[in-house]
Amino acid sequence: MYKSLARLSVETDGRYATDNELQFIEDYINSVEKRITTYEKIRDAEPKIIEKVEKQKQEINPELFKLNGRDITGICRRDMIDILRCSAGAMLLNEMDYLRDNMLIWYRTIVQAYQYDRHDDAIYKLLENNTKAYLTPEEAKLMIPILQLDHTLLS
Repeated sequence: MYKSLARLSVETDGRYATDNELQFIEDYINSVEKRITTYEKIRDAEPKIIEKVEKQKQEINPELFKLNGRDITGICRRDMIDILRCSAGAMLLNEMDYLRDNMLIWYRTIVQAYQYDRHDDAIYKLLENNTKAYLTPEEAKLMIPILQLDHTLLS
């Protein structure tokens, strides 16, 4: 939304915006109530989502919480929470560009440096499925594309 508003400001400098140019604002306003309820559901379900993902990761492969023989459960939990929170915020504000350009690009560097990416396919599918379980189909349409962007950029 921020980038779109900034772009609109630059493109319409000295003139009024057309109906077409204003459409994204109307679309956002029409979806804001659903975005807020989706955000609230994710916020409220976060501990359960993260707990389920961790349990399922453990069932898939107990080594997913180890790096060079060291237990990194706390680091993995913190990172999953950060990704879920930032993704929910991006959904709320309709800011996928900001999420991608700032948080995910930075985080991808860390993921690659520590070779977390070798397990990301399984982890992000679990995060997506467990988040979707708390949402209506309409809410999932708002949130799942963002989690898929996370998966694509971090895997």
